[in-house]
Parts: sequence; C-alpha cells; structure tokens
Amino acid sequence: MFFGTFGQAFSEQPAIRLVTSDLTPYSIEKGTLPGIFVELVQEAMRRLGHEVKVEFYPWTRAQKIAEQQDNVILFPLTRTAPREELYQWLMPVAPMELVFVSAQDKPINLIEARKLGSISVQKSTPAEAYLAQQGFTNMIAFPKAATTNIKLLARGRVDAWFTAKGFAQYLIKQTGETKLQFGPVIEQSFFYVAASKNFPEDLSWELRRVLNKLAQDGTLSNILSRYR
Repeated sequence: MFFGTFGQAFSEQPAIRLVTSDLTPYSIEKGTLPGIFVELVQEAMRRLGHEVKVEFYPWTRAQKIAEQQDNVILFPLTRTAPREELYQWLMPVAPMELVFVSAQDKPINLIEARKLGSISVQKSTPAEAYLAQQGFTNMIAFPKAATTNIKLLARGRVDAWFTAKGFAQYLIKQTGETKLQFGPVIEQSFFYVAASKNFPEDLSWELRRVLNKLAQDGTLSNILSRYR
C-alpha cells in the first residue's frame, strides 16, 4: 500500500462511504455552507488523498447503513450505551445539549414538560430515547428534523420541541423566528464522527490521527466559527 505525507491513500481498500442526514448545522444537504461535520470529515479524507462525496439519508436509514455495511463513516452521532458496540468512535467534535424549545412565557424544564399536551422530537435520536426512558407519553416523533418543528411551535401546534440546542439555535437563526426560547440543559454529551463496527482497523487509525491533527492545528476551530 502507498503511504503519503498524511498517511495511507486508501487506494487498495473498498470504497469508503460518508453517510449522514440533514442535521443543520452539523451536516447540511442544501445550503451555502455544507455543515461542520461535512467540512471536517471531507478535509480529513482529502489529507489522506481520498475524495469522497457525502450521502444524505433520513437519519434512521443512515444509521442502518453504517450498522449493516463495513466501510461507512457516519456523523454526527451521539455516543450512548445502546450504540456503544454498534460503531467505532473516531472523535468527539461538538457538544450535544438536549433542551426544550418553546413559545411559552417561561423556559420549560423536565418537570413542567410532563404536563404539556405534545412534545415534538426527531425519530431515532437521543432526544426521543431520553424522553422514552423518562416515561414520557406526550411526545410525537417525526422522521426528519427540519424547520417544520419551528413552525409547529410558532403556530401552537405542539407545546415544545425537545432537541439538540446547537441544532435548534442555528435553525431558528436561519428562519428569523424571535418568539422561541430555550429551557435549561436536560442532558449533555458529544456529537462524534463514527465508523462501522468492522471498519478496517488501519483506516480507522489513520482517520483518528488526521482528525486529531485537524483539532490541534486550528482547522476544527475555524470550521466551528463559521456556524456561530
């Protein structure tokens, strides 16, 4: 195999797939910017001499692809106990803070949320899993996270939206909605770049090395600054 300045060129390996969903600002299917994780992972692949197009799918399907195929890089993924053995965890990139977003007069915490008529969440996400674990029965799971949640809140169709704070902040800023507010952080962890469980060990080592280099040389900080 060929090893260049930044490591293995992947020339003798099966095709690598970069799989994600439309999860602004982390991965953006249509927009002027491609998303934090898209920029970061594609730069890592470029430094390894490998150009790969990002594939967008509904989030549940994206996870299934990474679980069922061996050469898939998946992002942005939170690290939870049920997922721990399903993937290789390459690097944490951005904080993930779950909050309730609402149009009510005061911020909503976990206790107050139980009294609400309806809470929207995205299907197959830590937000849905967390509320289920807490015994919530008033949530509505949507297959795709989008500005629809903001419209539902603004029009009073749902009482709250339980989601990642960074995701909601970016979307709300894009829509110009000013009446929504954030409750306290309920749960926090990190969004990771992950890979299939059977992703080749030598390639995952190279990717970890280059991703860490991007964090150390300021590339990651520069990317993050474009999405604030």
